[in-house]
Amino acid sequence: MAEGAARRRLLDRPGVLLVHWAFPPTTGGVESHLADAARLLSDKGIRVMVVTGEPAPLCASSYDVLSTPLLELDRIRDPRLRDRSYVDALESLLAGLLVEGGFRVVHGHNLHHFAPEPALVLDRLRDRLPFRLYHTFHETWPDVLHDRPVYRRWTGNYAVSRFVQGECWRRLGFRPRLARLGVDVQRFRVTREVFAGSGIPVILHPARLLPWKGVHVSVRMLAALAGRGIRATLIITDSQRIADWKQELAGYRREVVRLVYTLGLNRWVEFRPASFDDMPALYESADVVVYPTVEEEPYGLVPLEAMSSRRPIVASRCGGIPETVVDDCTGFLVEPNDLEALTDRVALLISDQALSRRMGAEGRCRVVRSFNVRRYVTWLALQYGFAQAARGGNAADTPG
Repeated sequence: MAEGAARRRLLDRPGVLLVHWAFPPTTGGVESHLADAARLLSDKGIRVMVVTGEPAPLCASSYDVLSTPLLELDRIRDPRLRDRSYVDALESLLAGLLVEGGFRVVHGHNLHHFAPEPALVLDRLRDRLPFRLYHTFHETWPDVLHDRPVYRRWTGNYAVSRFVQGECWRRLGFRPRLARLGVDVQRFRVTREVFAGSGIPVILHPARLLPWKGVHVSVRMLAALAGRGIRATLIITDSQRIADWKQELAGYRREVVRLVYTLGLNRWVEFRPASFDDMPALYESADVVVYPTVEEEPYGLVPLEAMSSRRPIVASRCGGIPETVVDDCTGFLVEPNDLEALTDRVALLISDQALSRRMGAEGRCRVVRSFNVRRYVTWLALQYGFAQAARGGNAADTPG
């Protein structure tokens, strides 16, 4: 009897399923956001279950994580494995969670990527079960639902940046609502000032080792600094678990390592493994953060994490990055692949430490004011219809 009453009380709490292919320890902006959202929604008294293909997910006591091979990227890479039995198994799993778990909200993330079946299954279940269905576009391409854009009739669709919103309109003929993500300003809060002490400056490039993230540009920048008589250490995050659909990581890592040795920088470049939990300390150790992506960055949490950590940021002027970094105020923006401009800006930040500290302080103020993930989550709870859970937060306007 007591057990049954406890279950009824649990099911009386509002509940949401967060659905995405990956979750920490897989490294990436979507995965980091989901970990923050799950924790902070739970803090508001909302039951949260993350449904993911991550085989060994990072778990927490405040929310549940269900790992299923039905969403595992390595398994679904072969379309022959996504046959009728796959679809039936996926539908049975999700229907069971909705009916037996009493969840009334499902929020999918990038369900237009990799494989269409999860989105199509959720769309069919929506016709026969009472739940609200939301979706966030963290980027636009590739769109595997272009022939069946079922998300158009879902309860809510969000784009993480104005750039992604515009790309959705250009590529898909569909404009989701703008809802910029934030970072946890309590997690990304440092005690060390930049350039504290007399040691060699530390430059941090926190990114997945994929070609478009521009890690090779940062390595060449370090060599260019040395050519100007400026010695610094470059830390590259060496994450081995990423959503690597094109299987680029291993080859690109070899290419970057070769470049480091070719330029004689092996003493000055550190490849450092970095998990979700490691990131705040990594920013603490840095003096300057660089993010010279060579292709359009859909949004980018790295600049926000850096600014929240009072670190000046030098990033590419592309995609959604100019929506967060204020050029010549919270950092500098340079054109993609402009090695000279990147080197100039980093050299200036190293030589003018007062400027670096001023930019770091401005960045922190900007993130606290406009990109606090706690404000975003309060707003999200209101979108879900959980007004009581959203009380106590300031979320009248769309985030960003």
